Amino acid sequence: MRVNNLKKDFKDVEALKGISFEFEAPSFVGVIGHNGSGKTTMLEILMGIQTATSGTVDYSNEFELKDMKENIGVILQSNAFYSNMKVIELLRLFKSYYKDTFEINYLMDKLKITDYQNKYYDKLSGGMKQKVNLALAFINKPKVVFLDEPTTGLDPRARHDFWTVLKELCNDTLLFLSSHYMEEVQKYCDKIVYLKDGELLYAGALDKFFEQQESKDLSEIYLRISGGKDDGDVD
Repeated sequence: MRVNNLKKDFKDVEALKGISFEFEAPSFVGVIGHNGSGKTTMLEILMGIQTATSGTVDYSNEFELKDMKENIGVILQSNAFYSNMKVIELLRLFKSYYKDTFEINYLMDKLKITDYQNKYYDKLSGGMKQKVNLALAFINKPKVVFLDEPTTGLDPRARHDFWTVLKELCNDTLLFLSSHYMEEVQKYCDKIVYLKDGELLYAGALDKFFEQQESKDLSEIYLRISGGKDDGDVD
């Protein structure tokens, strides 16, 4: 994926101020920055939900832009599904949207959600919902995956289980994952995109970022650079 000079304005707010980077699969890209830094705005442009004010996103090395919906998987910060749908019904619905998919039984077994297939989605625990969300995001065998703060609110056990399954599902995949947990970004991601106030501070290999910062502690670096800033009009 190649992103060139991506900008996004909301009336008087510059949410993104000329973001550029390039990544190839397989890569786990952690997207970090304070609330209001532009993380969600950038991800939603990359996944086609929002339109950039200017700049380009090029997927040509992986697939044509017109085929984007067939080739990406997404978990948003909040998912709104039909409240009266069971897990198995959601999986069948999403499977019907795509030409090439995983078998539902394979995903349920991989994610250990078979026993919950006849439960209503909105009655599940947070950790179980995220497992179902992963199944829905990967059902079409995506080449690029976007996960917007998927582990927020999960307990340590659920976060560990989430990452364990995610690593199993991501074969030759380009993954973008935003998170406020610096320790999990450092543990699981090999690349980062670091935003501050809509500007790109760094995009590239995490080990090179550590060399630049003369530290191997992402939490310490983040606190030093971002300080106490944790709010903003646009995320």
